[in-house]
Amino acid sequence: AEGQTITASQMKFYKYNLKPEKYAALAYATNEIARDAALLGREIGEAAPMELAFMVDDDMMNGLAAGYPKGVLTGAPLVTVAKENAQAADTIVSQNIIKMWSRLWTRSRANAVWFINQDVEPQLTQLSIAIGTAGQLLYMPPTGLSGQPYGTLYGRPVIPTEFNATWGDLGDIVLADFSQYKLANMGAVQAASSMHVQFLTDQMCWRFTVEYDGQPTWKAALTPYKGSNTVSPFVALAARA
Repeated sequence: AEGQTITASQMKFYKYNLKPEKYAALAYATNEIARDAALLGREIGEAAPMELAFMVDDDMMNGLAAGYPKGVLTGAPLVTVAKENAQAADTIVSQNIIKMWSRLWTRSRANAVWFINQDVEPQLTQLSIAIGTAGQLLYMPPTGLSGQPYGTLYGRPVIPTEFNATWGDLGDIVLADFSQYKLANMGAVQAASSMHVQFLTDQMCWRFTVEYDGQPTWKAALTPYKGSNTVSPFVALAARA
């Protein structure tokens, strides 16, 4: 009310530590190959950082090792949506997708992305919602060179990856907003080469290293101010075995 003292409250902070640890890739090539392929060094220089990035991405999704990025599938903030009653093994039905979307934190809906195992894709193309005697497709496929490069669910991209779990296991389809994930690194990829590591076998050696650590910024899933179902920026479908 006018002229009254405002009631103060104390904020609570969630404290966590990030300590980047080393990822490394090593490649060898005989000097004969190095001489014959003028672009070999450049090819390795492109491939190794891609592999390092893949290892970091895999840990961000599935990671368990202490000191490395913690996976969203193993963290406390994860919301796991149960399968439907009598749902067949290794299937995805429309209600799975609808319920996963309903458990996503509302502020994450503009940023979230669906990550799937590529084997899941054929089933997504068959998902629909019955409307009278007709229906509406739930999954919208890519629209060609002039349109979207990825399919969509609820307007959000569906991206196949190699680090999603196999079809039917927890993690084969994940809805995640990685803006709610904190990733720390110690500089860019460091590259070095040496002819001395395998001097006696006449091989050139390339070494690439980078340091990362990360984890979700949420301590746990959120119970809404008004509501009982928890929500999170990270939602997965339970195993259907």
